[in-house]
Amino acid sequence: MFGQSMFAGSSRIVVIAVASVFLIGAPFARAQTTERAGPPPTAPGQAKKVTSLNLPTTPNQSLPEPSRSQTFGSWLDTADVNAPGETWMWVSTAYWRSRALREINAPAIGLSVGVAPRVQLSVSVPYYFLTEPSGLTSRGFGTWYVTPKFAVTRTHRVNVSTSPTLEILNWSSSNIRHVNFLLPVSAQAYAGPVRVYGSTGYVSRGSVFGSGALEWSARDSLTFTTSIAHSYSIVSDPTSDALGIPRHRTEASSGLYLSLRPTVVLFASVGRTFSPVNETSGRLAVSSGITLNVARRGTNVPRTP
Repeated sequence: MFGQSMFAGSSRIVVIAVASVFLIGAPFARAQTTERAGPPPTAPGQAKKVTSLNLPTTPNQSLPEPSRSQTFGSWLDTADVNAPGETWMWVSTAYWRSRALREINAPAIGLSVGVAPRVQLSVSVPYYFLTEPSGLTSRGFGTWYVTPKFAVTRTHRVNVSTSPTLEILNWSSSNIRHVNFLLPVSAQAYAGPVRVYGSTGYVSRGSVFGSGALEWSARDSLTFTTSIAHSYSIVSDPTSDALGIPRHRTEASSGLYLSLRPTVVLFASVGRTFSPVNETSGRLAVSSGITLNVARRGTNVPRTP
């Protein structure tokens, strides 16, 4: 579950904090004859990303510029696309901590709009509060994500979409550019009350990833999720290699979604980094929020998130 994307003030801030929303699984096959309409399974564009650096990086000048170029990043999404004119807004909060840092995102906001039968556009940004080991706190708007999403298939047993995303950091360094991009491909399928979906792709800051989700609808209004995501740094970094710092990262989480009505969905999740565990690994990531339909409901009754 997954920042908050990964989910998002620097990419480390947004995305690790909301690492609570990603997942992994293999698609179950089930024929579908209509496109899904209604709320996204998680806050789109914010709670589906996790991105992190091996060293803390923040616009606050009290922290050093990153000396390593090793980065991690992953993305999780379904293959669903909003109907033309269908608009959803989400507002969330997130708490993330490691041994070295504490951080709160409040609020993280976003919007997704269907702009064509197979195309939607999403934008998201958080406001962060970061506490350093010294006790000094910095705050500000974090990383922006601008995401056009294209449905490749919509009525097949396994549906596919792609979401080339622009990542606009609120900081930069000699190793990390201010503007980056992500190239994920997502697939999904249903099996009765179970939905599985996953994403794989490339982050221009130097990583490849695989992530996925398993959702179970316990009742019409309540859905449980479990997740895992894996990212591998493809950037050569002799310093990290010499120190024996792994070039991979695995994170997992669990959560739930509660539909108060077809146009209002609450969500919450908890997760952490499982491997490797070091000073910058997320020891706890908790997020919650609300997703609202603000314009034109889809033509179909939405599947519980």
